[in-house]
Amino acid sequence: MTDRPNAHDALLGATSELTYEGGITGTGVDAIAARAGVTKRTLYQHFGSKDRLVAEALSERSRRALLSLEVNARRRSEETGDPAILALFDVIENALRTKTKAGCAFINASLEINRPGHPVHEAALAHLRAREGLVHQLLVEAGVDDADLAKQVVLLVDGAYAVGGSRRDPTAARHAKAAATALLAGRVVS
Repeated sequence: MTDRPNAHDALLGATSELTYEGGITGTGVDAIAARAGVTKRTLYQHFGSKDRLVAEALSERSRRALLSLEVNARRRSEETGDPAILALFDVIENALRTKTKAGCAFINASLEINRPGHPVHEAALAHLRAREGLVHQLLVEAGVDDADLAKQVVLLVDGAYAVGGSRRDPTAARHAKAAATALLAGRVVS
């Protein structure tokens, strides 16, 4: 194994895949290095520790996930005529059917490494807060600027991921969408 120019990215990708599939504590640095095609020494040279590697992998995954959620919710909104805040649940259902079968990587990580201040826990919470911000933004764009309502819709988003992932039931997102629709009834400007 050699230290290739893209070892950093290969390590982030391998870490993201393996920790999502097998959990953070269930994934060792040997497996990560092997999947990335690098040595453990290279792993430690790039990241210093497994915790920093996992935190950075979560942060990178977060950037991609948030962009994907927003872009796909807006695209779905254009297709269906639903406000983007409701189309978001269609995007979640599709993700649970295809690539996010084990639920939300960030909820999973925050529960598995549930120690305040731990870099992995903080990276997971940063994503969840950013996703909450996206929900609030989409509500505002739909004509509803209500912080309490945003928190309720965030619970539906998180619940869709948690139930959909733990039960391997993508329709949880559809049920969450129905609840969100009821919460928003008469409040959304189309």
